Amino acid sequence: MKRIQTALLAAAMAFSLAGCSLFGSQPAATPAPTPAPTATPAPTPSPTPTPQPGTNLLTGQADPTGALTGQRPVAVQIRTGDGSLPQWGIARADVLVAGVTEGSTAGLMAIFASADQISKAGPVAPGRDLMLQFALPLNAVPVYIDKNVYAYNLVNLLNYQDVDGFHTGTAAFAFDDGRQTSGYREENCWYTTGDLVKAGMNLYGAGTDGQTTQLFDFAERPDPAARNGIELHVTFSAADTESFYYSANDGVYFKTNPDGSQAMDADAGQQASFTNLFVLYASSGIKDDGYTRQYDLTGGTGLYLTDGAWQEIRWQKGDATAPLVLTDLEGNSLKVNPGKSYIAVWGGYYGQGLRVVGEDGTDQALPAKPALLASGVSDEAAAQAQQEYDDYQAQLAASLATPTPDPAATPAPDAAG
Repeated sequence: MKRIQTALLAAAMAFSLAGCSLFGSQPAATPAPTPAPTATPAPTPSPTPTPQPGTNLLTGQADPTGALTGQRPVAVQIRTGDGSLPQWGIARADVLVAGVTEGSTAGLMAIFASADQISKAGPVAPGRDLMLQFALPLNAVPVYIDKNVYAYNLVNLLNYQDVDGFHTGTAAFAFDDGRQTSGYREENCWYTTGDLVKAGMNLYGAGTDGQTTQLFDFAERPDPAARNGIELHVTFSAADTESFYYSANDGVYFKTNPDGSQAMDADAGQQASFTNLFVLYASSGIKDDGYTRQYDLTGGTGLYLTDGAWQEIRWQKGDATAPLVLTDLEGNSLKVNPGKSYIAVWGGYYGQGLRVVGEDGTDQALPAKPALLASGVSDEAAAQAQQEYDDYQAQLAASLATPTPDPAATPAPDAAG
């Protein structure tokens, strides 16, 4: 244990780049609090039905034992990108939330209905404020190893207790030695469990008992008239497309990784799958640090896929603690099939794309992408910058490929000449 504790502390200093490190850069002093987000009043289409006892409020499915009653959800930030696969816990989670926070690879948060559902989750990533926007309305326990300044400000502003490995150390996180021995980088070897999450909360005299709210207006939907949405491809960047394929036999969408391989859960030993897929169109730009993504989360249009079919929807939110509200195009509360869900926050900016494929193999006509925020970069400017970068790389490669003349190999002038 002492060796692991030493490794965790060493990692905090060694991996300091936000978004691709074990610990993102931590401010030396408490940053000035970010002004409290202003809630945008939005009419709720119809009250969410009062949940029945013995129901998983994240999936709408039965909880026969009642084990989830009085339990807070747990939201674990999962590492993505190079060297993070396979991940732990993505098939057992009730909800996965994905969206780009920095760079070009989408971040990922796995939400479990209770700590007791977490056998093993990870590799654990730094916390990001975009993900907190979906965890806090559920009264979920956020779990990560360090966090960026925006997430730091948000939880401090709300006096919201998280489980952060930067402070808890190995009380709430463990290190997979076998994974490192097999060649994984250290930051991709840290994980947590339900018992470790509880131990982390205990450090603050807190617990995982409490109340949550029902995520969606769950109801069994009639079979669709046509299966016009059997594939979903969400492109977050040129190197990161998350794809989903509907299985009529299983009634779920199976997830694949950007390289086309099955998105396997290294703990559960099965491919991640979902009854419901949501794509939330959200206008995006850049925060004041110059690289963290900013999203307008007050509301917008979106897509809902289930049973091999898709429809356009509307969504509303508000401040960080406001719940997600979904409606159809007529403003009625969206009926969502009971089951696990995947939620993508999609800005539609340069390099991002979206495809839905019907059973007949045709690409569907989708709603127009969201407008950029004032701080966003236009497609034209982004394309020009990309072209300039590509040209520079080509010139650099050409210069490196051209051999430099060796003075020693140059014949000496003929003295008689």
